[in-house]
Amino acid sequence: MVRAVCAFAGLLVFAPAFADVDATTFALAFRAGNGDRYKNMPISGAGTSFHGAIAERLADGSTRTALVITLGSADRDGHLTPLNSWEDFVGADRAHTTLVVALSGPNLPAPPANGPTVYEFSGVYDGQVRTVPRAPVDQTSGAASPGFSPDAGPCAGEKLRDASQSGDLYCAPLLTGGTATIRR
Repeated sequence: MVRAVCAFAGLLVFAPAFADVDATTFALAFRAGNGDRYKNMPISGAGTSFHGAIAERLADGSTRTALVITLGSADRDGHLTPLNSWEDFVGADRAHTTLVVALSGPNLPAPPANGPTVYEFSGVYDGQVRTVPRAPVDQTSGAASPGFSPDAGPCAGEKLRDASQSGDLYCAPLLTGGTATIRR
C-alpha cells in the first residue's frame, strides 16, 4: 500500500502541470467568448507576424518589442486557412476572418524588415488582452465587406486616441511571458 501511494505521489510530482494548449484551439475559444477556460495555461503554436514589431510601453516607462501573430483565416466553423502572403492577410483582415494572438515577453525577436515573418511561439494567457488594428481599407475600391465577426472596437478598458478608429479595431488575447523563434 505504501509503495502504491509513493508511486502515485511520484507521478504527480514529476508530471507536467499543464500540457501546452494549441494556439489555434485557444484563439477560437477566445473568439467564441470561452478563452478564460485556458487562463494561466501555456499556449503554443506557429503563425505569421504581418503587423511587424510593436513598441510595448512598460510601467517603468521603457519599451520592448511585442508581436501580433496571425494564425490564419478562420471561417464560421473554425476551419483555418494559412495566410502565406501580404495580399492573403489583407483580404482576410478586411473580411474580419483573421485569427490572432498578441505576444508579450522580455526578449521577443523583432521581425526583419523584408516582409511577413513566421514564428514558433509560446506564452501564458492570464486574462490580458490587446487592441489590434485592422488593415486599412482601400478607399479607391470601396468599403471592406465585413465577414461573420463584426469588430467591437478596442478591448474593454483601453482608450482610443481617435474616436473614428473604433470600427477598425478588435480585441485579441495577450500571451504573457512570451518566447518566439523566427522560423523563416
